[in-house]
Amino acid sequence: MSGRGSQSIEEARVKRLVVVGAGISGLAAAHAAAMADAASGALEIIVLERDAEVGGKAQTLREDGWQLEAGPAGYLGPDPAVDRLVQDVGISAASQPAEQAAARRFIVRGRRMREISTNPMRFLGSGILGPAGILRIAAEPFIAPRESTADESVWDFAARRIGPQAADRLIAPMVLGVFAGDAHQLSLRAAFPRLAGLEREHGSLIRGMVARMRAHRKGGGPSGPAGWLTSFRDGMQALPRAVAANGRFQVRCRTAVRSLARGIAGGWRLDVDGIPTPLDADAVVLAGEPWAMAEIVREVAPELALQLDTVQCPPVTVVGMGFKSADVANCPRGFGVLIPRGESYRILGSLWDSHIFPGRSPAGHLLVRVMVGGSVDPEAAQLPDGQLLDMVYDELRRLLGVRARPVYERIVRWPRAIPQYELGHLERVGAIERELDRLPGVYMAGNALDGISFGRATTRGLTVGENAALWLLQAEPDDAGEIA
Repeated sequence: MSGRGSQSIEEARVKRLVVVGAGISGLAAAHAAAMADAASGALEIIVLERDAEVGGKAQTLREDGWQLEAGPAGYLGPDPAVDRLVQDVGISAASQPAEQAAARRFIVRGRRMREISTNPMRFLGSGILGPAGILRIAAEPFIAPRESTADESVWDFAARRIGPQAADRLIAPMVLGVFAGDAHQLSLRAAFPRLAGLEREHGSLIRGMVARMRAHRKGGGPSGPAGWLTSFRDGMQALPRAVAANGRFQVRCRTAVRSLARGIAGGWRLDVDGIPTPLDADAVVLAGEPWAMAEIVREVAPELALQLDTVQCPPVTVVGMGFKSADVANCPRGFGVLIPRGESYRILGSLWDSHIFPGRSPAGHLLVRVMVGGSVDPEAAQLPDGQLLDMVYDELRRLLGVRARPVYERIVRWPRAIPQYELGHLERVGAIERELDRLPGVYMAGNALDGISFGRATTRGLTVGENAALWLLQAEPDDAGEIA
């Protein structure tokens, strides 16, 4: 908005909020800002997205009866933030809860799948843990809480509370499934704050889990007492698409932001591909990936860029394979399987999407989704297509007893995927927030700071968007029409 000093009084009242990134967090921010401005109409809200479609990692691929998620499988409902968006954009009827069969989870031990049963006797007989490991878990309520407040890795916490055997065979593969990350490197307080809270509030994981199970007994589902895994009939991308199409703000795809700079007379200027002159903004929400946001702020806030650079995002490749049901008859009905390292498999695990959400494959077929790479094996994510497909097929053949090659194959590569909340992450977040305080009118959404899940990214987006709008609406213009 160059030359705002010559604007009329009516024009000067309109302020521009630019959101960089049209993943669910950026779209939630734009939506919340528009809702906060609904009564006054004093804001112009623009979302800029470098890719061809909205959704970020929530990309749903639909072709010939197959529906493959390139990113998150779903979210844990009920979730206040996601539910608010779903209600606001009118797609509640499109929600799709997971099938009850998805409550069955498996893990590889001794090179074969074993069910992680919630029944104590079945779990004891599953062979996942040996006698020493079982006894060590039984002793957990008698282990004194840790007094130190120093950061602790997820693996160290698990080994201290339930023993090294359970940490290796249960917790480390769970971390692979969530973060595609290394449990020895991830910060417990940053990556799994609820686990840290169980020890802090109850002095014991087992006592804390029992207390929470009782509190959530009526609301448990395929994802446990914390919630019910939920998606949409047209996949996870249905929600970002609906938010973008709601008409409360502009969305411009294939529009990459190169850099951010301070405006000549206040506010901010964005250097944008395809726009010959800088785009002026009174406030900016950065809602992209940490590495991309680092490049945008590198000149105006070099320390902020350096902090964002330290958030590692290793490569992950998603491989979808569709089989005739008769060729995967040995695959049990369930959610999927996780694979600890050292079990002679390179894949991190697989999800059986047709069992979780019916309708994801043609009748008489099973869609299997496999994750490869992450921080524990980044080279695997970069294998050439042919070599990658052969490896995945061979491992599914050994794992599930697959009898024939798939009738559907699809590869989705994320060269930089899930942010890793490694040791020291909370201190990093504090440093990032202090740097943002030096940039009035600049906010950060996305999943780089305080939660990688679809629900957490939505929550942060709604909060940040509303805060940005309120800041703009409460700011008083000076005599030149600029924000004081």
